[in-house]
Amino acid sequence: MTTPDLAELHMRLDALETALAGDVHDASAQMTEYHERLHLYIAEVGPQAPVEALRGLLQLQNSLLLQMHERKHVIGEALRAARRTEHASRAYAGDAR
Repeated sequence: MTTPDLAELHMRLDALETALAGDVHDASAQMTEYHERLHLYIAEVGPQAPVEALRGLLQLQNSLLLQMHERKHVIGEALRAARRTEHASRAYAGDAR
């Protein structure tokens, strides 16, 4: 396996960002690939890795983590609202559990 460069790592983060807007499984696969390639980069380049470039990757990662957290929150709210609607419907129908 060849050592990734910073451009590839940025490309993989961009692909992950795109995948987050769609299928969860695709996003999971993108995240795993990025994680593996980042660890390979760090193992191969080590202390010679440009710190500022790594900080840039870290900022992108943190931005994606924030997007993931926000998406989780939105999905959680939608699930809670659906549950409340279901409970209200059952209560109205006299079938509260």
